[in-house]
Amino acid sequence: MSDKFTNNVRARLYKQGYQGFTKDDYTTAAIAVECDDLDNPTKEQLSQAVDYLKVKSTSQLSVTDEPVEETFLVGVEDAQPEVESNQLTVAEPENQIVLTDLEKQSLVADIAQGAGIELKAADVKQITVSIASTFASRKELNEAIFNALVHFAREFKNQEVSKIRRKADEIRQTLAEMDDVAGSELTQIKQAMEATALDYKSQFADLALSFAGIID
Repeated sequence: MSDKFTNNVRARLYKQGYQGFTKDDYTTAAIAVECDDLDNPTKEQLSQAVDYLKVKSTSQLSVTDEPVEETFLVGVEDAQPEVESNQLTVAEPENQIVLTDLEKQSLVADIAQGAGIELKAADVKQITVSIASTFASRKELNEAIFNALVHFAREFKNQEVSKIRRKADEIRQTLAEMDDVAGSELTQIKQAMEATALDYKSQFADLALSFAGIID
């Protein structure tokens, strides 16, 4: 899970159309602006870090013209020509966004991390299964990934609720069995006490008759 400094700097850069920075880039920026506590950066340090990485990106990245419409999707990589193979590619002339499975997994992991969600590799693969590989626009891509994450969260919640209900049923069953055992033991004790009482009553009756004989 990323620190507050990285998350905030990444979000600000993305809103301005800059993306593709690595963890080392953010670490270098933190050192450059003298941010020692990455979980408590100042506004000035964040602004300086954004400016630092924007200057650094001039020879590496291009700025997108399309505005960001999903604030949740922090860290989405835009389609760019002549970039690394793990980034989006634009199919000309239709201008469609075409993704490989690895690219979809990378996007889902980055977006979830930017939102403060920690996913396992198996979870990422499961989420990307329902995401298409071709999109007409970045907005369509963002919505597809967002919906996939929401669906995964709901399914995860349902599974956890089911687990809790199963555990509750097991506990109720165990308590019911304990009550049955306890009830059986109490019944046996009651029967033993009643038998003892009858025995005492019989002995008392015999004794009373004996005394009656003596008195007569």
